[in-house]
Amino acid sequence: MHRTLDATAALLGIGPRKLRRRLRDLGVLNHAGELACAHRDKGRLFIDCRSRWNPNINGWSHYGVVMTTEAGVAWLAGQLGIEIRRMPPASATA
Repeated sequence: MHRTLDATAALLGIGPRKLRRRLRDLGVLNHAGELACAHRDKGRLFIDCRSRWNPNINGWSHYGVVMTTEAGVAWLAGQLGIEIRRMPPASATA
């Protein structure tokens, strides 16, 4: 499952602004909030290209959203010193 940085921040139990600030400090994001080149194609973070119709310019606006993979969430937790607790599957508790 892929998550946006906002969803990843919620999973890690920190705010999205705090997560982005810490990722900038680590060099994962650049000053514009985009994924740094050194962290692309590692299987942890990627850019999801999106577009929307912009009526002001009568054309499409294209932008990228930084996404995390499951491996990326675990890697980020390790980088930030956050412990993630794994919950047992629902069928195992019944």
